[in-house]
Amino acid sequence: MADTKDPAAAPPSHMMDPDDPEALENPLATFQTVAASGDLLAQRGAYTQAIEAYTRALAIRPTDKHCLVSRSRCHIKTGSPTLALTDADASLKEDPQFFKGIYQKAEALYAQGDFELALMFYHRGNRLRPELDEFRIGIQKAREAIENSIGHPREFKIQVPQILRRQLGGGHPSETPSGSPQKPIKSAVPRKSTAAPGGGGGGGDWGASTSANGPLSASSESKLLGELHDDKLYLEELLSDRDLIDHPDPEVIGLITEGLRYLEARADFW
Repeated sequence: MADTKDPAAAPPSHMMDPDDPEALENPLATFQTVAASGDLLAQRGAYTQAIEAYTRALAIRPTDKHCLVSRSRCHIKTGSPTLALTDADASLKEDPQFFKGIYQKAEALYAQGDFELALMFYHRGNRLRPELDEFRIGIQKAREAIENSIGHPREFKIQVPQILRRQLGGGHPSETPSGSPQKPIKSAVPRKSTAAPGGGGGGGDWGASTSANGPLSASSESKLLGELHDDKLYLEELLSDRDLIDHPDPEVIGLITEGLRYLEARADFW
């Protein structure tokens, strides 16, 4: 019976072992041979075998940035974006402006779902090599992935939930359990409105913007800010803390304000 083994899965016959005595005598030639074998395997679609070849080559020259990028590309093909990111970072260690490493890092970030960071590195590479289509395509696909995940920024009218607006002085005075009006707590630092043109936003308090669609739901706000959503709520509550209002600490207020401004700018961007 004929042998039906896939020829792409078999390593080239001329692949050399880095531990072979001949390889020890001429490591550069061995590196080039093994790396070329990895390139051939990758072209055939045998990515696992290509990774093995690149690993053997990197055992000879651990910092070769081209080989690291090639192995990173194969890791993405085999569904290992974390390993791909590790190799991409290593390729940039000695040369942070290495555009192939920047592109590969963006690809690895995109593959593991970090679309925002991927977009940043696509932009960084595009500034270095604006003539390359790869970075422009990367920018486009990262933007589309972000919009598919959280929606287009224009579709969101950012507004803090009503309960926080009351706490921060953005709404009407609330009633205490005893029935007496409670004086609204004003923010220590004004915040520019993030309402869309023509919206009902205004005022100088944190989160005082309004929208025709009503308060921004917790799930939508969470999608905009990700893990920072809880931090935003915490800082807003801390800024309205009674002890801080009665005994203001300029340093603490400054730190809280700086954090809120960063989160505001992030939300405004999206």
